[in-house]
Amino acid sequence: MKFIDSWKISTKILTALTLLALAFTASATYSSVALKKADNATRALVAHRAPAALELARVGRMVNVIGYATYRVVAEDGPTPAARQARADIDGSTAQLLKNLEIAERLLPENAATYRTFAAQANQIAGLADRAADLALAGQDDQAKRVMTQLDPKIVGMTKEIVAFNTTAAASDDKAVVDLSLSTHMSIATNLILAIGGIALGVGVGLWVAIGKIARPLNVLSERMRRLAGGDLEVVVEAQDRGDEVGGMARAVQVFKENGVKAKALECEAERLRTASEEERRVHEAARAIAAREQARAIEQVGAGLSKLSGGDLTYRLTEAFAADYAKLREDFNTTVETLQATMEEISGNSQGIRSGAGEITVASDDLSRRTEQQAASLEETAAALEQITATVKKTAEGATHARTVVAAAKLDAETGGEVVGKAIVAMNAIETSSQGITQIIGVIDEIAFQTNLLALNAGVEAARAGDAGRGFAVVAQEVRALAQRSAEAAKEIKTLIATSTGQVSAGVDLVAQTGKALERIVGQVSQINSVVSEIAASAQEQSGGLQQVNVAINQMDQVTQQNAAMVEESTAASHALAREAQDLARLIGRFKVGEQAARAAVAARIVRQAS
Repeated sequence: MKFIDSWKISTKILTALTLLALAFTASATYSSVALKKADNATRALVAHRAPAALELARVGRMVNVIGYATYRVVAEDGPTPAARQARADIDGSTAQLLKNLEIAERLLPENAATYRTFAAQANQIAGLADRAADLALAGQDDQAKRVMTQLDPKIVGMTKEIVAFNTTAAASDDKAVVDLSLSTHMSIATNLILAIGGIALGVGVGLWVAIGKIARPLNVLSERMRRLAGGDLEVVVEAQDRGDEVGGMARAVQVFKENGVKAKALECEAERLRTASEEERRVHEAARAIAAREQARAIEQVGAGLSKLSGGDLTYRLTEAFAADYAKLREDFNTTVETLQATMEEISGNSQGIRSGAGEITVASDDLSRRTEQQAASLEETAAALEQITATVKKTAEGATHARTVVAAAKLDAETGGEVVGKAIVAMNAIETSSQGITQIIGVIDEIAFQTNLLALNAGVEAARAGDAGRGFAVVAQEVRALAQRSAEAAKEIKTLIATSTGQVSAGVDLVAQTGKALERIVGQVSQINSVVSEIAASAQEQSGGLQQVNVAINQMDQVTQQNAAMVEESTAASHALAREAQDLARLIGRFKVGEQAARAAVAARIVRQAS
């Protein structure tokens, strides 16, 4: 494998690492594919098949709920509230059943044909249930029962089909779980084999490359370099024909050998060049001395200018010419000073605007005074409103006294009416007692009806499942007839109690009539009370108006007070800050000499001090 010698060391190492990486990649790829396959199978089982089976089980339960609700409608005597509720349960269960089938079809589209068959059967069952319920509500119990004989077998048949379908699906799911477990174990074993084989291959190739193709040639080349460093220029450098880094190093060592031979020939030439370089150095030092003098002169002039600036003299300029290398420095210094002078002149002129700030403070103080006057006026209005409220309250008290007298007269008539109402209450209590008896009997009838419905439902379902053996349910039918007889007897008792309650209600009506006459007398007194209450209401309205004025005045006082406080605080802070800033500004401007603007700055400073 001589061709490997021409590869770079990095290529050799990368080759070994690549083989190792390929082994790991193959193992990881195989593992990823196997895990993805297992994940898809698990996802299908958990997210689709199991929920679909659950929805189908709910469909089976809804079918039986429809049958039970239909028996409840037929068991009732006409369109009672319970019958109507059961009729509504049929519709609700049908809608829920079809919804569950739609959900199952979305989860497992491959079983769509089966789910649609169940939906068709469910629609037939719902149609028969609707027909039987409508006949029962219309009082056609015999026809409703004949429809029920068609309904029960369909409910039983559909229930059995759903159970069988779910049983088959469960067995299929169990087999899928077993297959998935076997596939997972096989994937683990295969992955381990690929990983171990890949590691062994990569380590073997890496050792062969590192020892045979890199370390050994480097050791030989290191020995040749030590001899060459010791001054042995006759050494033979091998491996120059290799194409990798070892060959490059061998060729470099050969160059070092050739350069050592040439070094001796260059020593004389170096001595000659050393003499010429010494002469050139002397010339350069003379040029640097001249440049240093020019630099020192420029620094001295700039330093003098900066000294003037530190003293506040902004009129100073660099007038002497600099060397060409430093001319730009002089121009920049003069430009900077001119800009600073113009800026300070503008600041000096703007200091006059401080006086306008003081004027604004005066205006704010005047505004504060006016607001205080407004607050005093509001207080006066508040006092007047309170006087009006006092008078109104007095008038309201007088009206209340009159109302108390009228109410006392009405109290006697109310007491008479209370006695009559007491008699009416006694009669009504008797009616209530009878009603309680009726309630108990109705409770018995409801219990019997409920049991009858349950027995009828059990009889229908069991008879349908048992087939010919259903004759044994004759006992259930006999119990149904006995419960129906008890319902008829309870109905008779209800009629008797209702008749008794009618007589008692008549007596109660007479007593209520007497109560009405007494209440007529009370009405006259109430009319007088109404007049007095009207006067009280008028007084209350006047009180409301007065209170409203008080509220308005108080709100104004609050607002003005808040505004006054805020304005006083702002004015105080602004005046103190303005005085300090004006004084500092005048002091700072006074430090600078800006030509003609200096006099204006001094005047501005004096104005500020006087204002503060």
